[in-house]
Amino acid sequence: MSTITVSEIAAEVGAEVEGDGARRLSGVAPLERAGPEHLTFFAEAALRSRAEGTTAGAVLAPETFVAVLPDTAILRVADPRAAFARVLSLFHPEPASVGSVHPTAVIARGVEMGPDVSVGPYVVVGEGTTIGAGTRIEASTSVGRAVRIGAGCRIAPGVSILHGVEIGDRVLVHTGARIGTDGFGYAPTSEGAKKIPQVGGCRIADDVEIGANCTIDRGAIDDTVIGARTKLDNLVHIAHNVIIGEDCMIVAQVGIAGSSVVGAGSALAGQVGVADHVTIAPGARIAAQSGVIRDVPEGATHGGYPAQRHSRWMRITAASARLPALLRRVAAIERRLGIRGGDEHEDAAVEDGAA
Repeated sequence: MSTITVSEIAAEVGAEVEGDGARRLSGVAPLERAGPEHLTFFAEAALRSRAEGTTAGAVLAPETFVAVLPDTAILRVADPRAAFARVLSLFHPEPASVGSVHPTAVIARGVEMGPDVSVGPYVVVGEGTTIGAGTRIEASTSVGRAVRIGAGCRIAPGVSILHGVEIGDRVLVHTGARIGTDGFGYAPTSEGAKKIPQVGGCRIADDVEIGANCTIDRGAIDDTVIGARTKLDNLVHIAHNVIIGEDCMIVAQVGIAGSSVVGAGSALAGQVGVADHVTIAPGARIAAQSGVIRDVPEGATHGGYPAQRHSRWMRITAASARLPALLRRVAAIERRLGIRGGDEHEDAAVEDGAA
């Protein structure tokens, strides 16, 4: 196993080193399990006491961290978590594309491939497709006709990329993703729903990551667009004509309905649902399991259903927990005043399990 010196790691992340810069490390590990051969990190103040007891060979720590660790080199950086992410690639580099086409792959006429493109077993590539230098397309992936895939991409096994999709450079697509599928568009007729042909495109910009089993529909007429450096977690659905800006974070099981817009730098937590034709302005944050049915202002944090200012939603949630007790109080007052309906309030409280 190859090893890396503490000084080499420090140079990679721009860290100040306190301790033995010549120490060689062979891997990474959590604070609790790191040994003399490991690099570890901590970013939260709550983990400071654990860091002071670590036996790791080196630790990435905040610039404000002050401690005496005789057997551990300290690498101080502004953001230990981001630095650790960069260092991981030193210990676990992505395998380089070897520039080979497996004999079981089916490559159609007119396909153009740059240098060092790798095509795995049982891959199918359609007519007129172009694949950029150093891209890897792994086993059992289907690439349609007239697709453009940029340089340095990795397309994991079992992915479907349909006709006319455009993918930028250094895009990572995980297993089972479906890109360029038909949008859900129908016109009601006397004979039932008639399918509206989905003739738009699907454009994925540079440095995007698409999680396992995501589906990204092509546009109905215009294009569906995913902006540069945006990251989609597993099981995300993007409907037709959706536009997602740069640097967005879309967490698992989010569904975004047709023609909605998500502004640059926005974050949607798990299981958020976005209605059609909604605009989420840049820098907005949407809490988990929220339902967004109207536009969200720039930089706002919204939550709940319907999604609204998060602080207001939290107050409503807190108040709802007190409703059974309030119903019992109202019922008692109505009985004292001889007003009918007291029993109904009491029954409601009982049904809520609060009586």
